[in-house]
Amino acid sequence: MDYQFLEVLCEQILGKGASIRWAGVVNDNGIILNSKRRPGLLPLLTQEENEEYVISAISRHKTRTKFETKIGKLRYAFGKYEGLNRATIPITTHHYLLLTFDKDEKNFDSIIMEKILPLVENNISQFVESPMEKCPASEYESGTFRCTTCAEEFLTKEDADKHNHETHKQESVYANE
Repeated sequence: MDYQFLEVLCEQILGKGASIRWAGVVNDNGIILNSKRRPGLLPLLTQEENEEYVISAISRHKTRTKFETKIGKLRYAFGKYEGLNRATIPITTHHYLLLTFDKDEKNFDSIIMEKILPLVENNISQFVESPMEKCPASEYESGTFRCTTCAEEFLTKEDADKHNHETHKQESVYANE
């Protein structure tokens, strides 16, 4: 993972709206890979509390994927608290973007859908380390592999490695949404 890219991405995200308080890219284990806070802002949570929140947010997200085959992939989840608003945006099955907004922000959907998601989608290749990823056991039989670009499934790693990605090199993982 290119951590300089993550730093720049978090800075760019903060620039997408004056109401964005904090942006963080985290992995599926709840580890904060990079984060940026709006300049001059005093955090509401300690670093430890924020890390605990991240783990909780990722855990909650993983429970939401159960019905994706029937209702579609989650674009983002949003929580409105008295002190701020929070969003969890899945980037890949292994990376997430977490955001906090000022509590009075009413246009969060427009900011996320029109400004932040396009930025993430345009940089998706930075998050995909390999075109193949092990499928989550909760969705697929243990040991199967799925192409993150076309969702084709394979029983063995050898078959997955032979898969030709030339036909969808420029496609986004969000192409079917």
